[in-house]
Amino acid sequence: MKTDNPNGTSTSKIKHRLVLPIQTRGSLGKSTEAIIRAEWMRQHRVPWKGYDLDVYNRTLSETYPDEVTLVEPSREPVSDIIKILRKVNQVAVTVIDPQAHMNKTILSAIAQIDFPKFAVEAQARATVLIFPIDEVSDMEDISETVDTLGDSVDWIIVRNRERIPTTKFFDGSALEKQLQGYKAGYLDLPPLLTDTRNHLRGSQLKLGRTLSPAEAISNPSLEIDAVHRILFQKWVAEVFRRLDAIGSYLVPDEYAETIKPSAEVRPDKARRTAAGINLENIL
Repeated sequence: MKTDNPNGTSTSKIKHRLVLPIQTRGSLGKSTEAIIRAEWMRQHRVPWKGYDLDVYNRTLSETYPDEVTLVEPSREPVSDIIKILRKVNQVAVTVIDPQAHMNKTILSAIAQIDFPKFAVEAQARATVLIFPIDEVSDMEDISETVDTLGDSVDWIIVRNRERIPTTKFFDGSALEKQLQGYKAGYLDLPPLLTDTRNHLRGSQLKLGRTLSPAEAISNPSLEIDAVHRILFQKWVAEVFRRLDAIGSYLVPDEYAETIKPSAEVRPDKARRTAAGINLENIL
């Protein structure tokens, strides 16, 4: 059976997905996005396996200890990644939460085993998340990643206004146009009120462990203020709605076909196109 990938290319039915960010900088909210996406997959009963490569924060593995393996770095970090890539055909979705500055290691692992070719044979496809930011070096790293992988993967552009207030270097740039040519998906994470976010962090500190969104919302034994619980539940519901809209980028075809977006989430309209970084937007 044939199907169309989100980028428009025709291929065999996708039975497995690999989803991961490839970016240099940390503190962009990559783990937060991975956690809420994991909860979304749970809601849709999508089997998944995660690998937490961030041994300093361990956010994903502490939140989902049953589904996520913490990968302690070895002397050959490329080999660590290759071991994960080889297993993508063993579960519907494979999630990787890498440590900052692992972009070249990941790209090297992908190149060494010719992962796009392996993925086709395994009826799998990778989705790469990028987080645009107004830093020249970061945008150069993203450009290098996009040029390296091209249309061999699917792309999602994530905007997290809480961590990254503006993306002027990216908006309307040649890089954004290139990604739009690859039919990239967009995910704009809505803001969560600071008071609610701090209240939830305080609850986690008291417990001495992280909380999954489902537990924070549904566990009545937790000392979470009722109003903050309601606000968090509404935030989660809105993120789920936005993930539903790009479900075909995140899960295999058989699961994507059952996810019915409640409304289309359209990307921001491109404003002006410039070569590389759109410097006009900051004048």
